[in-house]
Amino acid sequence: MKKRKILAIILASALTVVGCGAKTENKTDTDTKKSAINSEYINLTMVKPETINPIINKDKSVGYIMNLIYDGLFTIDENYNVVPQLVEEYGISQDGMSIDIKLKDAKWHNGNSVTSQDVKYSIELIQKSPESPYKILTDNISSVSTINNKELTIKFKNKYAFSIDTLIFPIVSKDELSKGKADEEKNNLIGNGPYKIEKYGTRDGMILSVNKDYYGKLPSNSKDIKIGIVPDAEAQVSMVMALDSDITSVSLSDLSKFYEKEFNITKYEGRDYESVIFNYDNKFLKDVNFRKAISHAINKEKILEEGYMGNAKLVNFPLNSKSKYYNDDIKQLEYDKEKAKSYLAKVNLISDDKLSNKNEDSKDKNASKENKNNKTTDNDKDKKEDNKAEIKKMISQLNLKIVVNKNNSERVKSAYLISENLKAIGIKSTVVELVDKELDEAISSKKYDLALVGWELSSIPDARNIIENIGYSDEKLTGYITSLINATSQSQISDIYKSLQKYVNDNVLFMSLVIRDDYIVTNRRLEGKISPNDFDVYEGITNLNTENKK
Repeated sequence: MKKRKILAIILASALTVVGCGAKTENKTDTDTKKSAINSEYINLTMVKPETINPIINKDKSVGYIMNLIYDGLFTIDENYNVVPQLVEEYGISQDGMSIDIKLKDAKWHNGNSVTSQDVKYSIELIQKSPESPYKILTDNISSVSTINNKELTIKFKNKYAFSIDTLIFPIVSKDELSKGKADEEKNNLIGNGPYKIEKYGTRDGMILSVNKDYYGKLPSNSKDIKIGIVPDAEAQVSMVMALDSDITSVSLSDLSKFYEKEFNITKYEGRDYESVIFNYDNKFLKDVNFRKAISHAINKEKILEEGYMGNAKLVNFPLNSKSKYYNDDIKQLEYDKEKAKSYLAKVNLISDDKLSNKNEDSKDKNASKENKNNKTTDNDKDKKEDNKAEIKKMISQLNLKIVVNKNNSERVKSAYLISENLKAIGIKSTVVELVDKELDEAISSKKYDLALVGWELSSIPDARNIIENIGYSDEKLTGYITSLINATSQSQISDIYKSLQKYVNDNVLFMSLVIRDDYIVTNRRLEGKISPNDFDVYEGITNLNTENKK
């Protein structure tokens, strides 16, 4: 599993940008460095594209540029909630098996109208393009029926509560792309988004101009964009450091290079979610009181500050914390060593044959029924006390194995903090640092007790895949998941998620830790607010302008 991702998540390859690069020499002038950037434009970069067809492009940096040129039916806002884009009105059928859509009066960049036929063509093109990162989003679509140029119906193969959230792929022009091959550059120069391609060359890059006929409202002073072609993500970072480009995503390791007065840093919540999972083959971890003791023992605030150096947000569930389905009122068990110890005292392995049958032979089988009845209470009390003493002894002899990816320094630090916390309540543990392949093997073969792992959240607010892969199941949890998938309204989804989040946290089925922060670096010559998310790092770029300085 790459970077200890537990499962393949939708659009993982297309929606996360990282970069690294060598630090350029810094001048010591007190004045801001003079930029080589042409102030006529906002300057961006992208890696040399194999295609500029947004449907089959797989490069992250190119995809972010395509988001400026092409809109979808819906998009994801800065809070990771799906919102209409090309859609004027929509209605989901009562059985959840179809959606009726009316399009806005949008235009292609050549002046032609965006039609329901374009939507149908785009969906069918994605479905027959196995290389498309969006194909998984259309797998549940059975058919598209066009009613007229502005109205259509999308039918689904199966009921799915998050059907709307899957309709975030770009819409392309049927007239343009049907002229020839979908990956030919000349057929991909006409979009429908806030920016249109004025000029494109594989060596010279792109010039994007503001689409004055855009159906949405744009600021009157939105600036045109110039896009340079670079060989790799490292060059994207270097270009911004050299003040030859205005904006880039950066990794945490590169962030320190930009803490200078020439740059603004915009922090936003990413999709890298960290958690602790339990091995339910361990009889102690099957006991909810033992899990509660662990949860109370762990100082999550300290893990945030010392393990993740504050570059993350504490969360209680595998959903982005700004999602409309995330309930911030539901809390995990608080850090409290005394409560942790009290729950340890409640651990009862009654299902263990050795303990449940203990003292059975001490009963006098020949005693009279009256004597038996008199002794029952005393025997039960003695048995219970013996069990408690034996369990306490067994807990003192435990040595929990905590596995973690040795190449992830934040998780390693956090694993040792967890180990220290457990020691404070009398539970010994050993942190075992493993490389990717070894960690995969340890988890799949259940050779661990606790595992500190990372997941990449889906762009769709569907937490089922993570929950179904924690190794725990019961009738109630299954019921919540079944109800969730069959929900047909936002209010139903919210209610079910509330119950599910409470059940997960009350019973400590796993322990959520954090969602890591991501970062955008912006040249300080730009003014205005940009609102990036992991789906669209340039969200809000139309709000940016340049200082009135030379």
